[in-house]
Amino acid sequence: MDARYSKAAELLAKGHSATTVTSQVAEIYGISRRQARRVTAAGMSLIVEDFDEINIERPQMVATLIVNLQEGMQKALLHNQSSGLAACAKQIINLAGLAADSQYNQRRRTF
Repeated sequence: MDARYSKAAELLAKGHSATTVTSQVAEIYGISRRQARRVTAAGMSLIVEDFDEINIERPQMVATLIVNLQEGMQKALLHNQSSGLAACAKQIINLAGLAADSQYNQRRRTF
């Protein structure tokens, strides 16, 4: 296994965005951004393989994600980052299945 893939997977697992990981991998290893994108994708594949291997139950993963997003909301509030707060809240709503049905607003109304 390539050390670059492992490094990309490590950075992704720490919560860095794919764009940030791509930039860091390109800088660390002195490769082009195109190559770094491939390395980042391979790192993401490693993470997916690990999840498949250990067979994490979906409810456990969703609960963990919700807790992490709630912590993100708290940090966003402390730092007056309303867009971060809104992004975390939106993801919690989606994960919890609380999003409004998109077809609800498209139904025909009879008066």
